[in-house]
Amino acid sequence: RDGRIRRHIDHWRPVHAWSEAAVWQILRRHGVIPPLPYQLGFGRLSCLTCVFMSADQAATLRHMDPDRFARLCEWERAFGCTIRRDRDLGTLARGGTVYGPVRQHPDLVRRALCHRWRGRVLTSPEQWVLPAGAFGESAGPV
Repeated sequence: RDGRIRRHIDHWRPVHAWSEAAVWQILRRHGVIPPLPYQLGFGRLSCLTCVFMSADQAATLRHMDPDRFARLCEWERAFGCTIRRDRDLGTLARGGTVYGPVRQHPDLVRRALCHRWRGRVLTSPEQWVLPAGAFGESAGPV
């Protein structure tokens, strides 16, 4: 499939056509608290172990979840292949800087790594805060 064939779409997601500013604006208007990864400095939800992670994201992952980071490094060694063509994850992380909010808010890190959400979802639009990851690096394929 080359993506150019007309097909039935099961889920219409108009947000995909919105600007990032429009997304944050509607979340603020409705008082939806930004997801924790954005509050911790990540520019998208899929960045934590993404193969496209930046040096800063790798450093942040190593700081936030050293066991998971070590497993990824071990998989690189076991498979004899690095995620990045030019360097292994350890080298990538050493070249990066941990996101400030991750260092400043260990409570948010613990909550972000938990498998079950127990926090609030809504706040008042007046108390809503643009998260640190808004308009930040996302390091994805596009």
